[in-house]
Amino acid sequence: MTEETLSKIQEAEMDVEGALARFCGNSALYEKFLGKFLQDDNFKKIGEAGDSQEMLMAAHTLKGVAGNLGLNGLMEACAEMVSQLRSNSMEGALAAYPAVKEKYGKVCEAINSMEGIGG
Repeated sequence: MTEETLSKIQEAEMDVEGALARFCGNSALYEKFLGKFLQDDNFKKIGEAGDSQEMLMAAHTLKGVAGNLGLNGLMEACAEMVSQLRSNSMEGALAAYPAVKEKYGKVCEAINSMEGIGG
């Protein structure tokens, strides 16, 4: 892994070691799921949601996937959005969205910089 990739992983707040522990040390499987993450459409669904329930479902799913993959910054940003939606605060959820978008972008950039996955 290059220094640039390591830097991007740190910027994206990815806990690769913790995630690998959940994957029983199987780095090939972890990398496969990181690749699948790039194809997941829940982030897109958040932005296109027609109502708060659709947004909640997409944000909650993205939060869970991020947590399992060690994408801690994204998971925390999604958790805030989910909390706001569960409190029936669409205004709060929309205020939380820029952080979700930023963290999602950093995660995708980090994954794309990994050889054999995105880059």
